[in-house]
Amino acid sequence: MGSSEQTSGVNEGLSYTRFSTSGTSWGGGGVTFVNSSDKETTRDMSAYYGGKLKFLVKINNSNCSKFPVGIKVNNVNTCIPLSNFSGFDSSKLNQWQEVSITLNSNTHSNITSSNLAKTSFLLLISYDANVVDSGLNIDIDYVRWVKPNTTGDFNVTVKNVSNNSTVSTTNITWSSSNFQTTWKVADQYLEIDYDKDSSTKDWKVKLYVENGSEARNGLYATKGGKEYNMAMCWRASSAPLPYSDYYGSHTTQIAEGEATDSQGKKYNYLYDSGSSSTTNPVWLYMQDLTALKTAKDIDYSTIMGYKTGGYHAYSGNYGASSGNGYYAGSKVSLYLGANCGDVAGGLKYQGNIKLVLEYDD
Repeated sequence: MGSSEQTSGVNEGLSYTRFSTSGTSWGGGGVTFVNSSDKETTRDMSAYYGGKLKFLVKINNSNCSKFPVGIKVNNVNTCIPLSNFSGFDSSKLNQWQEVSITLNSNTHSNITSSNLAKTSFLLLISYDANVVDSGLNIDIDYVRWVKPNTTGDFNVTVKNVSNNSTVSTTNITWSSSNFQTTWKVADQYLEIDYDKDSSTKDWKVKLYVENGSEARNGLYATKGGKEYNMAMCWRASSAPLPYSDYYGSHTTQIAEGEATDSQGKKYNYLYDSGSSSTTNPVWLYMQDLTALKTAKDIDYSTIMGYKTGGYHAYSGNYGASSGNGYYAGSKVSLYLGANCGDVAGGLKYQGNIKLVLEYDD
């Protein structure tokens, strides 16, 4: 079984994955977790017991209904024929269908709360003796897990950067030890979890400050008729920082670089100074609401969304089919930074940070 990224006839996001058969040998694929050594690892998904596994599927042959599809938990493949998924119709060829299964032991005896605590594949497709035809295509898109008793939750939890513990506050603060240093991460970060149970709606999550002026692109203070500004930035991550994976280290360290665009104009960008790359702009500058005037401005301040196909992982090229800065995912850790080197003493800096879910029919 081979797989490829497809961009023609996209229903959601920017692309989808096609699994194709080329013979009668065994094969498979899916969406998995890996560790820093690029080896299969697990995550605790027990909170989703009783919820749903949902995705969009498109087939080119009715025999695709034989494909075993499911998840992998506690090192056990828990797959059932695609024909057993709710919403699946084998007569609908070359059409997108939304299908689902309930994540409980009634669907498969091995789908238990304790086994879900050791989930390694969020979606698994196998290819065995039950599927013997060559030239079968099964297209998969918009894979998501939906928690029980919900049709779409937008949850924002404030956590401490130091130990990932949950805190009861609506304030984001910086330690006094950061005074007049450089770009520093805040003491708290936001965990955003959006389980939107629909592929037919348009939604996005935007981040900005609402301070009433483009110049107030972060925190600000006033004294004696003079205004002092402290610029802010943000970073969306698929996992709490710091962590390491196949691509190297990912940290909360921030540094500013300078580059030249194709028109010869110099511009600044923010990168992870704890990683091996000094050019990957994973930190994005904060903007005030008054600065969001064009589609490009709005995209830059969009953390995640339906049309983007995931979350904003780095500052990419707006409107590009590739390298646009988005990775798949609907649960992210959002970190906030500020240029503490611009801080003046004896002042109280503050601002209104807005995290907004926009949802249109």
